[in-house]
Amino acid sequence: MSRESDLQTKCIEFLKKNDIYYINKYGDGRSGKGCPDLICCIGGRFVAFELKVGLNKMKPDQRIHKKRIERNNGLHFFPYTIEEFIEDVQEVVAGHYDRSGNYKKG
Repeated sequence: MSRESDLQTKCIEFLKKNDIYYINKYGDGRSGKGCPDLICCIGGRFVAFELKVGLNKMKPDQRIHKKRIERNNGLHFFPYTIEEFIEDVQEVVAGHYDRSGNYKKG
């Protein structure tokens, strides 16, 4: 089974390749408990990613961060694969989310 750190490495490589600004908050010990693994600015949008693998689920403190980010019109995703991560990024780049974070493709 893949580790979250392996997924994170792949996601960071994708962000670098596509010149997308990001902050890697994984394991720095100073961020608040439950802080997303990656915080990005994509097309002027605040976008956070909590990376998961296997059967891992979001923890209560991670859900609190998700709610707070979305309450402030940011986007929060929790992809399980590099393919899901890339799809999420591409949807944001394409402008498929409105100012309130609602999906608007169509």
